[in-house]
Amino acid sequence: MWQPGAEAETVSFGTWLRRQRELREISLREIADVTKISIRYLEALEQDRFDVLPAPVFAKGFLREYARYVGLDVDEVENSYLTAQEVLEPEEEPTKKKRARWGGSLERTSGLLLTLAVIALLGIVAGLAYYMERVRTVAEPDPPPIAAPPVQPVQSPVQVVEPEPVEVIPLLVTIDFTGDCWVEVVIDEDRRISELHVPGESLRIEALQKVVLTLGNPEAVRVEVNGRPFPISAPAGAVAHDIEIDLAVFEAQDQ
Repeated sequence: MWQPGAEAETVSFGTWLRRQRELREISLREIADVTKISIRYLEALEQDRFDVLPAPVFAKGFLREYARYVGLDVDEVENSYLTAQEVLEPEEEPTKKKRARWGGSLERTSGLLLTLAVIALLGIVAGLAYYMERVRTVAEPDPPPIAAPPVQPVQSPVQVVEPEPVEVIPLLVTIDFTGDCWVEVVIDEDRRISELHVPGESLRIEALQKVVLTLGNPEAVRVEVNGRPFPISAPAGAVAHDIEIDLAVFEAQDQ
């Protein structure tokens, strides 16, 4: 297993992962197709770009799936990953703090200049408006009063408003998120959605026949199909793959 020390001076954790995969003649595309993990995240693991990865719970889940498929000890690989993060964090922290100081100072200066410019512009506009009003008042005499014409009642034509047609959605899947969860959705075997959601968010999916879900953290979601709860069963801490929601099967269960 990878450990920080003499070997870590020339071989990083990500490089060690890549060598273990190449020794077994396994491609990144093969791992991505089987585990449903984005190849972008797999490349980030092998390149030690941990800042590209999503929340820690998903990063650990991706790493465990990677290690399990390649044939490595899952727990030892996860411990090595945590050690590699501790080695990298002290070097990155001063740079982040320096950037934050410069960014905050520049943002405050820009905000002050913008406020002063807006105040000056409003003063100029107000002065010009006052001057033009005074000139118009002096130059134009008051017109003589004109009697208003008699008002004739006008009958408005009756308009018949036709109700708009209501669109019926055959299959409506709603996902409410109670925790961080990466989700991939395949709609009618045609459209694909892959994104990360945080607590409090909801995802509404409209389909004609079929929806297939892959959930990185199935314990953090509540799924409803056409307004009815749809239970998700998966082992604790595992990724739930290829959960099929078929309209024909769902309607047959109602009969």
